[in-house]
Amino acid sequence: MKPSSYYLYYLGAALAMGVCCSSPAQNAAQWTPYGPGGGDARSFAQDPSDHNHVYLGTVLGTVYESRDGGRSWVRLTQIENRDDLALDNMVVDRSDPRHLVVGAWVLGNTDGGVYVSHDGGRTFAANAAMKGRSVRALSAAPSEAKVLVAGALDGVYRSEDGGDTWNRISPVENKEIHEVESIAIDPTDPKTIYAGTWHLPWKTAR
Repeated sequence: MKPSSYYLYYLGAALAMGVCCSSPAQNAAQWTPYGPGGGDARSFAQDPSDHNHVYLGTVLGTVYESRDGGRSWVRLTQIENRDDLALDNMVVDRSDPRHLVVGAWVLGNTDGGVYVSHDGGRTFAANAAMKGRSVRALSAAPSEAKVLVAGALDGVYRSEDGGDTWNRISPVENKEIHEVESIAIDPTDPKTIYAGTWHLPWKTAR
């Protein structure tokens, strides 16, 4: 290979490496910090009737809202005045945006629960059936606004009335369906549910 060929070869390799190394930075989206500072943002939920209206749940049991797409935030409440509730999941009722359902858990133990608001997040009440359950996942059925499914450390629960009453739908005797960290519901069939656990995914169509 001639000297000029060596030069062109290494020049081409250097340019290729430069393109490779610079591509991720060039393709990265521009991000801007939005929201109340100093907190662990655990969950977001958007008002289906107003795309600028957003709720935020924190690791300290606090709920915030923004009505201008996240440019400014207002603290609504701290659930039960507790600073140990991690609010990992929030659902806004599509048929009533003032109706919120929140799933909570506590770091280091099995406490937690489901909390319901009917005044746009100003106040929350603990659901008696889910009190003390460590709720790690919460989803609303896309085809049925009032159907909710919660994943907890001890199994899977379903509500058909927007979170007022709950029934366990995973078998009590099953020793495998526990530590449920994620829930997905079929877009057209609210009885088809997927549950992700620490060790296996599961599905039911009942």
